[in-house]
Amino acid sequence: MFSFTGLKQFVWFIGVIEDRNDPQGLGRVKVRCYGYHTKDKIQIKTEDLPWAVVMLPTTSPSVSGIGHNPFLVEGSWVVGFFMDGESAQEPCVMGSIPGAPKSKPDKNEGFSDPNGKYPTLVGESDINRRVRNSSVTKTNIESQISVPNDPYNSKYSNNHIYQTESGHYKEYDDTPNAERIKEFHKSGTFYEIHPSGDSVVNIIGKGYRVVASNDSIHIKGDANLVVDGNYNITCKNKTEKITGTHKVTANNANLAYTSGEITVNGITQTQHTHTDTAGLGQGTTSTPTG
Repeated sequence: MFSFTGLKQFVWFIGVIEDRNDPQGLGRVKVRCYGYHTKDKIQIKTEDLPWAVVMLPTTSPSVSGIGHNPFLVEGSWVVGFFMDGESAQEPCVMGSIPGAPKSKPDKNEGFSDPNGKYPTLVGESDINRRVRNSSVTKTNIESQISVPNDPYNSKYSNNHIYQTESGHYKEYDDTPNAERIKEFHKSGTFYEIHPSGDSVVNIIGKGYRVVASNDSIHIKGDANLVVDGNYNITCKNKTEKITGTHKVTANNANLAYTSGEITVNGITQTQHTHTDTAGLGQGTTSTPTG
C-alpha cells in the first residue's frame, strides 16, 4: 500500500504562532497547536515546536521571490493541516484568524507571543481601525496653498487596507462616494487620490525627483508655486513664451548676463540711443558702454 502526503485522512489544527525567525529564510513559523501541544513551556518549549510551512494565495507564485511573502507575527492565530497526517510533525499554515482579544495573554505561557508585543490592541476587533472607521485620525495638511481636507469616510468592509508592523499602510477604499487610494509612511509622508480624482502629496522631509530622459508637464488650469526659501534654476537654455501679461514684483532685482542682449519691441539694451529735439539735452545720445 502506497503512503504519501495527501493520501491519508486530512488532519487539521488551530494554533498560535510563537516564532517566525526561520533560519533558512523559507517563511516558516513555529506554531503551537491546540490539542497537540500543551501551553506549558516547560514540557514543550517554543524552540522544540516543529517548523510549519506557510501556504500563500494563488496570486503569489511562491517562486524566485515573485508575488507576496509570508507575513505572520508572533501571536497570530492560524488554521492549518498536518502534511504527514496523524503523525502531526509537518504542519502547514493555510491562513490566519482575526479575533477580539479581551486582554493581553501571559507571554510566559504557550499560545501567546513570547515577546509580549502582540496583540497591541485589546478589547476591540483585530480588523484594522481604518477598515472599521474607529478612532481614525485624519491627515489634514496646513499649507500656504489651499489643500483639500482628508476625504476619509470609510464604511465597514469597503476599505481594503494593508498595514505593516511599523505603521506603513496602503488603502484602496471602495466606499460609495468616498472612493480613495492612499499610501502612507509612518513618518507622515503620503500620497492620496481623492474621490473627485484630485491628488495630494505630502512629504515630511526632502523631496527628490530624477527623470533620466525628457519630461513634459501640461497644466490645463492655473498653477501656483510657493517657496518659503530660495528658488534656484540651472539649465542650458531657457525659452519663455507668454501670450498674456508678464508681471514681476521684487524687493530687489538684479539681472546679470555674461553675453547676449535684452530686446524689447526691437530695441536692444546695449545698442539703443535716445534723441531729444529741444532743451539742454538736444541731440542724440551715444550708445551705452556697459
